[in-house]
Amino acid sequence: PIAELRGEVEARACTRPTMKRRHDYDGDRDGPPPKKPGGKGGRNIDLPYVLKILAPEVLASAVIGRGGANIKALRESTGAKVAFTDHNEFFPGTESRVCTAQANTEEALNEVVAQIVARVSECVESSSSDDLGQPPDGLIFRTVLPRAAGGGLIGKGGATIKQLREQTGAKVSVSDPEMQGPGADQVVTITGSAQGIEQVMAEANKQVQLVNEEPWFQGWAASSGCHPSYSGEGGKGGKGSKGGRGGDEGSRGGRNGEWGDGSGGGGSWGGSYRGGRGGGGTGVNILLDVARGLPHHVMEDSRGFALSCVVPNRLVGGLIGRGGAGTQEVQGQTGTKIGIREIHGDPENRSLNIAGPLPNACAAYMLMMKRYLDSEQQALSGAPPPGTMVRGPPGRR
Repeated sequence: PIAELRGEVEARACTRPTMKRRHDYDGDRDGPPPKKPGGKGGRNIDLPYVLKILAPEVLASAVIGRGGANIKALRESTGAKVAFTDHNEFFPGTESRVCTAQANTEEALNEVVAQIVARVSECVESSSSDDLGQPPDGLIFRTVLPRAAGGGLIGKGGATIKQLREQTGAKVSVSDPEMQGPGADQVVTITGSAQGIEQVMAEANKQVQLVNEEPWFQGWAASSGCHPSYSGEGGKGGKGSKGGRGGDEGSRGGRNGEWGDGSGGGGSWGGSYRGGRGGGGTGVNILLDVARGLPHHVMEDSRGFALSCVVPNRLVGGLIGRGGAGTQEVQGQTGTKIGIREIHGDPENRSLNIAGPLPNACAAYMLMMKRYLDSEQQALSGAPPPGTMVRGPPGRR
């Protein structure tokens, strides 16, 4: 059914007022309680210099130490605030937690790096791994930079990164950003000696701090970019890794045991993906992380945005509702304009169009997709679409 939706997005001039966006981030998960509440994957950033490091679980455990003894010593010796994401929160595409360090000086962050690199060496000496390296290839160390800093690390025509490779003997690679904008994440992977890694990281740290006064930087620094990872039990719907209630806390796996939306299932989906807990599952957390990471000029662009997709004629009645009540309700709730138009040369489908500020338009699109799926389910069950007038059998008036 979803294959029937063909979406496209365009930016165009709109006159609707913009919606203000709050920045709420939670605090240091391995340290003191947060100063203010916030969403998943974020933390308070109150020191000017920030650096992010990716840590596989074995490295995170080594840095934290038994009862938090090692991380306490690290904080005290460097004067830095150092925190990890939760055990089940990994940076996308990895099985690594994000370590966020913040300090009053760039040098303090370099010392944090040196101590963590020493932990990597200890881990590899104890048991080499693909995540942390093995002799004679060297240690493996990963950091996350905003795109603006990644460009500085590479340098014009790749000159800076080439020089670093030659001076340190380390292998250095920078991933392509998954998104646009100066705050898009780029993962830097360094393979080499402890000394070589520290030298490359000193340059990476320098490049990050060169952009730490940019308006988007606080959003990047506060967001870990992570979402939770849980293993649900396929075919049992409504029973996630924490035994929650269906539709509330359970995690729902995907078809063929692959993809899930983390929303608590009804038993018709099997297997598991790295889903989440109801109300905070994979898709929801990705949505929240992206929203938190977007700079003000994107969320508050005065032009507004337009979203459009193609919907089948047979479901239009359910989308609109009786007398247009459905679309009017969504428009009033989101402050957007919604229209459904005929498509020239396509009598089977119509175009659903939503216009408004970016967050409003996205919210309206989600609400209209709920109406779409509700209407589709009604059609499959043989019931009339919501809002359709049902005529009873002929009878006396």
